[in-house]
Amino acid sequence: MHEYSVVASLIELCEENAKKHNSKEITKIIISIGERAGMDKSLFLSAFENFKEESDICKNAQLEIKNEKVALKCKSCDYEFNPENLNYGICPKCQNTNLDIIRGNEMLLLSLELKEG
Repeated sequence: MHEYSVVASLIELCEENAKKHNSKEITKIIISIGERAGMDKSLFLSAFENFKEESDICKNAQLEIKNEKVALKCKSCDYEFNPENLNYGICPKCQNTNLDIIRGNEMLLLSLELKEG
């Protein structure tokens, strides 16, 4: 249930950004959640609905979640690819098994829509 602590941090980050831009309200929050981020989307949405009520700046905000697919990079040939069927084991170009996840294992704040004033 780390979704609750992540949402609390997200709300805090949004509030800081709104204050930095002299806004008293956020109308929309857009985030990206990677398919390997370890986040349960339904729990995340539920936590967001609960936590936003405690924030004067975020209480009317809508949350949009974009799904980020996993991208891998082969350490041997530098080939970057999106694995099919979550097959993370082998580089399709050189058949090496020494791979890094370069996208899809994080959650990112992409943008905020702020109300002026």
